Amino acid sequence: MQKSELLSTIETLFWEHAFSDLTMDMVAEKIGIKKPSLYYHFPSKEAMFLSVLEYSFGEYKVFLKNTLQITGIEEMVTKLILFPLQTKNLFAIASQKGYCQRDDIRNDIEARYQELEKEKARIFRDRFGWNEPRTKLFFALIESLSKRTCLDNCEGERKDEMIGEIRELFFIQ
Repeated sequence: MQKSELLSTIETLFWEHAFSDLTMDMVAEKIGIKKPSLYYHFPSKEAMFLSVLEYSFGEYKVFLKNTLQITGIEEMVTKLILFPLQTKNLFAIASQKGYCQRDDIRNDIEARYQELEKEKARIFRDRFGWNEPRTKLFFALIESLSKRTCLDNCEGERKDEMIGEIRELFFIQ
């Protein structure tokens, strides 16, 4: 199993189980190796989580870079809302307040999140002429809808209506 495949599999486990509930035994069983072999790759569960978080952050960063360049506003908004659920990207939910109780991990998550906030602000300033508060408000709405997985559960016109409202609120001057 390649490193990226290993991290992706473990990422899914962290998506399905709280950090405190996931054991090294569960991980070893899921990936089909013995627990000592797992410790060869990761000296602790915390180290494993941070490795997965780094992998997940990289995947999320690439997704954002590509998605924020999409010319179709409706497609961009839909992808932003559905990404965490469709990919089970750990960083997309780990950046939510209160996800992790450990200070060192929470600080790592917050630093990465701030890096992305600056990048989003730069892209939206260059692309749409937005100021930082407008960008933060847009992404707060996207994250709220993503948490509710609204577009996944909405049907037909309701989905289109919601995206249309977002388009009018943020993109039509």
